[in-house]
Amino acid sequence: MKFLKYFLGLVVVLVVGVLIFGAMQPSEYDVSRSKVIKAPISAVYNTVNDLKTWEKWGPWHDEDSTIVVSYGEKTVGVGASDSWTSKDGPGSMKTVNVIPNKLIEQKMQFGDADPSDIIWHFEEKDGGTNITWQMKETKAPFMFKLISGFMGGWENFFGPMEEKGLDNLEKVVLEAQKLANSFRITPVVVKDLPAQKFIGYYHKTTTDMSNMTELFQTDMPKAGMYAMKNGLEYGDFTPAAVYNVWDMENNIAEFYIGLILKKDLKPGEGMSLVNLSKGATATASKFGNYGTGEMEIHNSLLKYATDNKKEIEYPIWEAYVNDPTMVKPQDIQTDYFYSLK
Repeated sequence: MKFLKYFLGLVVVLVVGVLIFGAMQPSEYDVSRSKVIKAPISAVYNTVNDLKTWEKWGPWHDEDSTIVVSYGEKTVGVGASDSWTSKDGPGSMKTVNVIPNKLIEQKMQFGDADPSDIIWHFEEKDGGTNITWQMKETKAPFMFKLISGFMGGWENFFGPMEEKGLDNLEKVVLEAQKLANSFRITPVVVKDLPAQKFIGYYHKTTTDMSNMTELFQTDMPKAGMYAMKNGLEYGDFTPAAVYNVWDMENNIAEFYIGLILKKDLKPGEGMSLVNLSKGATATASKFGNYGTGEMEIHNSLLKYATDNKKEIEYPIWEAYVNDPTMVKPQDIQTDYFYSLK
């Protein structure tokens, strides 16, 4: 009996000691870790901003196989949310503020505890992106305080987790970049194409790709909306660009951004009609993200013309066959056409 009495007394002392030890730990923490990832800032930002990617790199998924995640109506940007259950209890997270390519602010909550702040900072550095993962709290739950105390403080509690998460994130981003930058091209073939009608917006500008990208982002959706407002469906047209001049030496480009029509449609305001003549046309397809493989496929078409003693005549054009938001980057198809004399 004496042994049992002493044992119970010891247990009480230990429990009280643990409670006191936990209560003495600071309730406030602010822990950050940073890493430079050799990828464009948009690629890093977009990965973190999409909560559905977190299962691929979140460090807790490596340690707890019981986690089951459910997603809200939004998973990207302000209002994005998810929740989870696990052997350690439920939790939830919500994105409350974003500044594209600069900042993401989130609230994370475990059970009924007060939510903590999750803050992501992004900046261009050393040819890549410096990302900082910051975790802040002013009223940490008792169990978190107790565990952090035994681990030697909040830095030791959260720091290694952030470091592992950033390492995992780097692998995910770089693998996605590798896929985004991959492409394949088909052999050149010559087809006897029928005459086709194209409507689009004319531009005379430089061959600078960033400038052209802005024009495409403005005009292509506008052309598609015009067609659909006038009763055409997606299968009735193909987004395309038609080039009359592409002069790298003098930095001049003249081209149209618009639609190859399969049904008649008059040009809208600011649009022009271009007739693509029938005849022999060298063509090849590229599968891969926009901005990758263009030089290679153009060189392939030019080589074919040279090797076969064919003369190329303008216009030349390219057609954007599928919706890039509906397929993987490596499956985005662009068809290229060189008219032959």
